[in-house]
Amino acid sequence: MISRRYLRVKTFQALYAYFQSEDQNMKKAENELFLSLERMYDLYLFFLALGRELTHQSELKMEEAKNKRLPSADDLNPNRKFVDNAIFKLLAENSALNAQLKDKKISWSADQELVGKFLAFLKQHEVYTNYMSTRETSFEEDQKLVVDIYKKIIPDFELMLAELQDKSIYWGFDEIDFVLSMVIKTIKKFSTKSNNFDPILSLYTDYEDDVQMVKDLFRKTITNDDKNAKLIGEKTKNWDVERIALVDVILMKMALTELLHFKAVPVKVTLNEYIELAKWFSSPQSNVFLNGILDKLVAELKQSGELKKIGRGLLE
Repeated sequence: MISRRYLRVKTFQALYAYFQSEDQNMKKAENELFLSLERMYDLYLFFLALGRELTHQSELKMEEAKNKRLPSADDLNPNRKFVDNAIFKLLAENSALNAQLKDKKISWSADQELVGKFLAFLKQHEVYTNYMSTRETSFEEDQKLVVDIYKKIIPDFELMLAELQDKSIYWGFDEIDFVLSMVIKTIKKFSTKSNNFDPILSLYTDYEDDVQMVKDLFRKTITNDDKNAKLIGEKTKNWDVERIALVDVILMKMALTELLHFKAVPVKVTLNEYIELAKWFSSPQSNVFLNGILDKLVAELKQSGELKKIGRGLLE
């Protein structure tokens, strides 16, 4: 589920908090880093469980309508297209998802009011009204609706975004946005051949390798801080170091850590990754600044023989 780039993002955020903290406890900070990753996966599961709540509340409203004193023809014969949505059924019956929800005690049971408000918002949206304009259905149409709920409707429902952020300090806008993209990726995997044994995404693509990468990047950036700071200082003599943004300094230190201690990661990959992160987290000029400094550092480290990579072409 979590790409190497996003693992770098979460590690950067943890390092930023660590270097800003008065209590620089590396083990505590590392535990917090991995907890933030686990909580992001909880949000993924939480979102996947939303469909069953929406269809359940819709079904209850249909039953209430049938029991009116003077029910209409539509009340007695409602359009069941939404409550019978094939994707929501696959998710509700998914054994792997249900096992994780049970194990982690994740549910929307305490948020029925929020679900009800979102359902009302959903039913006013053109995505829903267009979908419900006929009673005919297809797997592809059901799938498109669910993708659009996570892609277009949830991001527009500010109350849900605010409630989620109140629920956990680990569920900020960036985390919500990333997790929604992973939910959409999951939904798009389903097909007419899908069944209740289809796996959902795992937190890590490769558990052992990904966890080790995060640990090494986090720990070695801290333990090699003095050396990295000296290397950067030598290449920024014309700059007032105090005025270089902390974000840029940490990204350069992480890049140096990868260059020197991650033997199987190509130089070009490391440079591209951290220049891209500079675009995300720092000023518009930062990526150019980082590119210039890191290029000089790479050239010097190659010349001194300190830059050692395993495999042909990894120095390029």
